[in-house]
Amino acid sequence: MIKNRASTTLIEILVYFAILALFLTAAFSFALQIVNISELSSRMYELESQSAFIQEKMKTAILTAESVDTVNSLFDSDAGVLSLTMSDVGSNPTIFSFSDGQILMQEGANPAEPLHSSFLEVSSLRFHRITYDKTPDQIQVDAMLIILSDLANTDADLSLHFTISLRP
Repeated sequence: MIKNRASTTLIEILVYFAILALFLTAAFSFALQIVNISELSSRMYELESQSAFIQEKMKTAILTAESVDTVNSLFDSDAGVLSLTMSDVGSNPTIFSFSDGQILMQEGANPAEPLHSSFLEVSSLRFHRITYDKTPDQIQVDAMLIILSDLANTDADLSLHFTISLRP
């Protein structure tokens, strides 16, 4: 006589749980990768938008400047300073500087203010003055921008590099 077996053995239950644990581990790993990619994408977007803002502020100031104050500017240094002589008394001088991981902008007698959020860290800001006979001076700007993250492999960095000519 053959008996119908309605119950499962302990070994079968352990095998089911092992298979379930493998599937859950794979699903968790996949979900964690999606979160990391999403975080990295968000940080890159933030980095790019803030670097565009910094670049636009500097370009506008350089284009509207009457001249570069070479005495108060510090060229070819990782902690560069750019001092611009402006025609507007309220914003004369306009100074871009680097301090404690921040790019600062000071207009006239106003206090210096950071050009970016506290999430962004700047490791260097370098100004280079390019001069040629019979051409307006050019200012080359190089900066290294970094956004650090608590999650693994989601730090983002960006090198900002542009050259702008002073108006003749």
